Amino acid sequence: MSSHTPSNRVLLFAIASAALSPVHAFPSIAELFPRADSIDFSSAPPNLTTLRNNTLFTHWRPKAHFIAPNSWMNDPMGLWYQADGKGGGKFKASYQAHPNHVQWGNISQASAVSDDLIHWTDVPSWKDDRLTLFPSEPNDRLGVFDGTIIPKGYKGFPTLIYTGVKYLPTGWSVGYTPGTESQNLAWTEDGGVTWKKLETNPVIGGPPQGMNITGWRDPWLFQSPTLEKITASNAGTPTPPTTFNGTAANTTSAATSSSSSTKVKDPWFATVSGGEKGVGPHLLLYRQASEDFTKWVYLGQVFQHAANYSWSEWSGNWGFNFEVSTVIRLGTEGDQPGEGGRDFICMGTEGARPDGWGNHWPLWVKGSYSDQAQLQPEYAGVVDWGETYAFTSFPVPRAKGSKDYKNQPSRQILFGWAYEDDNGYGLLAKGWQGTFTLPREIFVKQWTVSDSRVDEQGSWGVVARSNSSNTATLETLGSRLAQEVSKLMSLSKSKWSEKKWTYTGGSSNGGWTAFKKQPSSRYYVLTATLSFTTGSDAQAGFTIYKSPTGGEQTHIFYDFAAETIRVDRSNSSVVTGFNLGAEAGKFRLWNVPGKNGKTQLQDLELKIFVDNSIVEIYANDVFALTTRVYPWRTDSVGLGYYTAGSSGNVTFSNVKVYEGLTNAWPERPANTANKLVWDGPNVPWP
Repeated sequence: MSSHTPSNRVLLFAIASAALSPVHAFPSIAELFPRADSIDFSSAPPNLTTLRNNTLFTHWRPKAHFIAPNSWMNDPMGLWYQADGKGGGKFKASYQAHPNHVQWGNISQASAVSDDLIHWTDVPSWKDDRLTLFPSEPNDRLGVFDGTIIPKGYKGFPTLIYTGVKYLPTGWSVGYTPGTESQNLAWTEDGGVTWKKLETNPVIGGPPQGMNITGWRDPWLFQSPTLEKITASNAGTPTPPTTFNGTAANTTSAATSSSSSTKVKDPWFATVSGGEKGVGPHLLLYRQASEDFTKWVYLGQVFQHAANYSWSEWSGNWGFNFEVSTVIRLGTEGDQPGEGGRDFICMGTEGARPDGWGNHWPLWVKGSYSDQAQLQPEYAGVVDWGETYAFTSFPVPRAKGSKDYKNQPSRQILFGWAYEDDNGYGLLAKGWQGTFTLPREIFVKQWTVSDSRVDEQGSWGVVARSNSSNTATLETLGSRLAQEVSKLMSLSKSKWSEKKWTYTGGSSNGGWTAFKKQPSSRYYVLTATLSFTTGSDAQAGFTIYKSPTGGEQTHIFYDFAAETIRVDRSNSSVVTGFNLGAEAGKFRLWNVPGKNGKTQLQDLELKIFVDNSIVEIYANDVFALTTRVYPWRTDSVGLGYYTAGSSGNVTFSNVKVYEGLTNAWPERPANTANKLVWDGPNVPWP
């Protein structure tokens, strides 16, 4: 969420940008005033604020991504896999929504289902009745915030534990009103089409007593044999059952009776994200204390750190408050809950990225648990370096017989929210905000290097050394596109390869070199192998969305000397009201063992997914950067090589293009725009 757009969650919590009460019945002003809508995309763009609502609805809209039918959407929530497909599909995904508005407010849950993670169906419909969970009770009267699923929870049904919001504004930089947030339970008996809220909500009434918190939301539910063993002797502190009227302090109290708490076999744990003013961000740990998941005990902080801390230049900044955090244990193939697994925490961080990106980072940290069940960091990194936030994941069974299936029975599938980067300009004309990233798999990535830089503090750890061969085995949090995403290439309408080509530093073949064949659309996948020479200062990659005159173009390239993958958006759109700033993320090509005892430089294996205004960049299963690009001209489709630098060679090989991405929403019409409404004065809350 960029701080210069209305998608900044902190600002949206705190400023008048959206009504959180029901739509006011003012027929004369309910629909925003119509605008002129004569458009010529071959000419300079008009003032987008003069266009009619939804005039540009399809112009920048992605085709192959998970996206709401219209209006505002943000964080993924309520993700799970249901093998019997009850409710319309095996894969279940929900998101935070605000129908009929292009800004944050009255946050509710909307949902969709899929059998392949690529093609989706809205539940129950893409039309205006699409909300599956919404503010309706005292504890969630102003918002149904993030939550996660227990597949067999309350009464044996899929169960969502989510944050209900009673008071606003809330945010890490403003004072916290007691009773603002509580953790609540809802369950579904029809595979997620409808939900029932527990009459005795909340199940966790408030944060621990005495904490001056910056936030307390986004529960993550999981099982952990490791934490179960470590916390076995910790009886925990019972949590208050309810604070419906908000008159009592919304705190966990040691005086609360624990007589009804029971010891549960194979218990579930919950973390709640937040922080403490003057201390720093933290994750609070709770354990299931009743078979029906309605009682929980507080165990302590599973992760806490000083505010505004950066592990390294490869690792972002941990900020002042955590949000949307997940606790996972992974192996080289997927989830590895037992012996040999590596413990990770992924977290959204607030307050330490002031130059943009909504002042947020999506990060991860790897560590080991102490005897007090606190994660001790060992190395840390970035989930995605671009315009993304609020990543959350869920387990999906692996095929029986897969490598190490016994110890790693499931994959961990990851979705994130890709927010807009348009500075809030022309929102009404566009008529929608936000999308998900493509689904990814996260795992432990290991590889062998012969490189003196291994002991630098970064986003990797050394797990083995060989003095005889002068090599080391490194590991990190791996991230690759989910195996289902291969359908975007196999189902493409047009496929071709470009010939192998070499750029020589300082030569005349630098700059722009067009592909022999050109795409005719903004929907394709580009894959390539780039081989650099050691000591190079070359910058090499690709130019996309180039107009015939070059007035619009976007460069995606690796800066070898700076160890950085960059996106140059300075000319990405002639709509100058949008953010045209650069994107960048740290990435290293290591020296690895080669033939005859020599070392060689790793190749850069690049995958670029181009889906209209969203572009996702992946490298070597360790790097991801999602950016937003908004070309105005319909003829800005040029594709070619981008090269610069005075020394070193770069060879491009295995360059392939797969054009014509599949439609992720085959049951929707081509245009699903709906009416945008104005909620009246005195917004966002009474």
